[in-house]
Amino acid sequence: MTPTETVLAFLAELENPGGFEAGVRKFFTPSTRYLNVGMSDTTGVDDTVAFVRGFEAQTGISYMLVDMLALAEDGTKVLTERIDKLYAADGTLVMDPPVMGIFETAGGKITGWRDYFDTLKSTGGQTPS
Repeated sequence: MTPTETVLAFLAELENPGGFEAGVRKFFTPSTRYLNVGMSDTTGVDDTVAFVRGFEAQTGISYMLVDMLALAEDGTKVLTERIDKLYAADGTLVMDPPVMGIFETAGGKITGWRDYFDTLKSTGGQTPS
């Protein structure tokens, strides 16, 4: 699996309710660092799952759809520009911030993930300009 295929397969997991946890368990390693700049910093599967569960409980988010605006692969790294559309279980859009992220991969796994975003830019379901 190429680095891009790994990232796209992981992001596809997030489209299902509970998919974030399933994706983390499938694609993260015990030492994967997941950094949401200014929000959270986790290491490994259990730490990340605990964060995800808390975030989902706090926000009501159940799944996420990604609008991929741009993607670039450089060696084992994949840079993404995305709109992350985060939904509640009933299909209500909770937020849709623009995000720049970088994924580091090895052997079909995600070994590092950093996202840079501004939740104040979330359009609440409207198309960003």
